[in-house]
Amino acid sequence: MAVRFTTKMMQNTSIRNLNINKQRQEMLTNQMATGKKITRPSDDPVTAIRALKLNASLDKIDQYYERNAKDAQSWLDLTDKAIATVNNIIGGDDGMQVLINQAISEYNNYSDRLNTVKQLVSLAQEYYSVGNADSAGRSLFTGYRTDLPLAFTADKEETYKITEQHTNLDMDKITYVSTGCLREINEGNFNAPNMDTSEYDITTNEIYRFRLAYNKVDEVKEQKVPQLDATGMPVLGPDGKPVMITNKDANGNTIYEPNVSFEFGDFGSAVGTTIFSINPVYAADGVTKVSQDIQFFASGTEEAYMTVVKDPNAVVYIADTGEILLGANVKQTVAELSSDTEIRMSYEKTNWQKNDLDPVHYFYTQRKHETQDRWLEYNENFLMDPTASGKQIIEYDIGNNQTIRVNTTADELFTHGVGRDVNEVQKMIDEQGVLIENLNKVKELIDSGKYDGDDLKRLETQKAALEKAQTYMEDKVTNRLKELQTVFKGYHEQVNVASTNCGTRGSRLELIQNRLSTQQTNYKELVSDNEDADYAELTVQLGSIKMTYESALSSISYVMQTSLLDYIR
Repeated sequence: MAVRFTTKMMQNTSIRNLNINKQRQEMLTNQMATGKKITRPSDDPVTAIRALKLNASLDKIDQYYERNAKDAQSWLDLTDKAIATVNNIIGGDDGMQVLINQAISEYNNYSDRLNTVKQLVSLAQEYYSVGNADSAGRSLFTGYRTDLPLAFTADKEETYKITEQHTNLDMDKITYVSTGCLREINEGNFNAPNMDTSEYDITTNEIYRFRLAYNKVDEVKEQKVPQLDATGMPVLGPDGKPVMITNKDANGNTIYEPNVSFEFGDFGSAVGTTIFSINPVYAADGVTKVSQDIQFFASGTEEAYMTVVKDPNAVVYIADTGEILLGANVKQTVAELSSDTEIRMSYEKTNWQKNDLDPVHYFYTQRKHETQDRWLEYNENFLMDPTASGKQIIEYDIGNNQTIRVNTTADELFTHGVGRDVNEVQKMIDEQGVLIENLNKVKELIDSGKYDGDDLKRLETQKAALEKAQTYMEDKVTNRLKELQTVFKGYHEQVNVASTNCGTRGSRLELIQNRLSTQQTNYKELVSDNEDADYAELTVQLGSIKMTYESALSSISYVMQTSLLDYIR
């Protein structure tokens, strides 16, 4: 069957083909301008789908490599620098270990040791200051509580209720030199009846104790009770609350509330558990408590330490030094506990000094809310499971199902012991200084020639006693410094472990970054191969289309000029 092609049909077909050619030219021109093969999914659905998948993978890699890994690297670098500073403070050429070794030297006199201890105190303060290092405003060593510094940045008064959890392995032994009245002796009182300390009264005594994490903890408080009217009803103040007054016993003596408790036993058991308790005493379901009164001393006086020497059943709490001293029998009871038996010591502390470690990073702690009448609790899980580390580990996602830990927690690097040890040595040096000063006073009085008879004899006796006390104190300081050699070696090893762990994480991160960099390069090449236009090929295609377009225009112009009349003629 014959098919008839009209002029109109040829014209329409020519124009349609011309438009298709023009569209193709426009598409190639857009590719040349944008550098991409497609500008919309409909241009090439297969390429578009591959582009979506490749770009999604590349975005993940960019997130891991450009953001997460770099942030993790910054955190680890800052942590490593802080650890290096701590390492230098404790084990450097001018660090605390070197100073302790210098102080032990037999060539050092009291003045030399005093200067050395001052340097130790300064380094201890710097040690805790380093704990407040941060990364972009986030504290490095405080776990999830990145908004809180590790140590207080200024003195403040705020009541904290702290519960320390120990075992009998934390009980240690100290030497106490009993000096009688020699610390108070002066020209005005040396011949008083109560100032007759002789060299036979000077003794050294071994005392067992638990040292709290802090000194200068709160003293006992006066017990407050509501004031009652004649009918036995509470008297209300202007605010509508009961008026509180100091509680008195039947003899009119003030009743005090204990500020410290000392307990040990199986806290997780419901029945049949015996818990030794030193104030407060309270009943618990199925739990028997053995109670013993604690003796309170505001400061570490001669009486405070000698109480547990004289009374084997005594327990003494010294607020100023933060010590719980145990008499011989109590010590034996504690020593016979299994090494996994939990020992809890709870107390309050209100006065905080700059560089004191914030207890919320170490212990179960209650802190009074700033504006509301309630207590904020921290680390409740510590009481549930004392064996749990409670570490707040911060990890970064640096790959598919791959994370890396970036933080070093406070307990891995910063310990209360550094400051407490230095403060104890400082106290010993101060006590030695008092004895030296009083010995010089007594010698001056003897050499003055103003005294004879019983007074001179008393001075000679006191001189001998002071010389013996000074010798004992010198030995005590030297022995404690030798012990601190081992103790600070342990602190240094702890810092080295933290440094090694941080360095290991940094090395692992570097390997991962190298892998991510390679993946990023590979995916960028795949994305480029899939999306990017080939300019050389585009140039050839555009040239070809241009020639085709021009030829088509020439042909179409000829067809357009022809009509049916041309064929009739």
